[in-house]
Amino acid sequence: MFRYTTTAWISTTLLLMTYGVFGWLYASWVTKMMEDETISQGLLQSQNSTIVYGVGTIWVLLIAIVFTTPVALMTISLNSWLKSEMRAFFSIFFGALAFAIIVQWLDYFARFFVLLASAILVKLDLQALGLNIWLSQLLLAVMSLGSFWSGIVAFNYWG
Repeated sequence: MFRYTTTAWISTTLLLMTYGVFGWLYASWVTKMMEDETISQGLLQSQNSTIVYGVGTIWVLLIAIVFTTPVALMTISLNSWLKSEMRAFFSIFFGALAFAIIVQWLDYFARFFVLLASAILVKLDLQALGLNIWLSQLLLAVMSLGSFWSGIVAFNYWG
C-alpha cells in the first residue's frame, strides 16, 4: 500500500478539476452545436451525441496515455527519422506549420497544454510513489476519463 503525499493530492485535485472543467466546456460546445444543427446533419440525435462524445473520450485518452509517454520512446523514433536532409526539411516545415497553427488557435492550445501539464504532474507523482509505468498510466486514464465524464454529466444536470 502506498501513502499519498500532500503534493500528490494537490496534483490529483488539479487533474480532476481541470478535466472536469474540460468536460463541462465540451458538453456546452456539443449542446450549442446540436442546437445550431451544425454537426447533426443526416444523423439521428442519439447517434450524433454518441459519435461526438466518443471523439471527446478518445481525445482525453490520447492526452492521458499517448502524450505522456516517456521521452526516450520519442527520441528513438526521431533519431532514425532525421538521418537525411529531405526528412529534416519536412520536419522543419511541419514544425513551422504547427507553430503557425498554435499561434492562430492559441486558446485551444492553452487548453490542451493545461490538460497535458496536469496529466504529466499526476503521472510523475504516481511514479514517485513507487507505482510502475503501466499502473500509473491506467490510474491516470481512469481519473482523467472519470473527471471528464463527470464534467459532462454535471453540465447536462445543472447547465
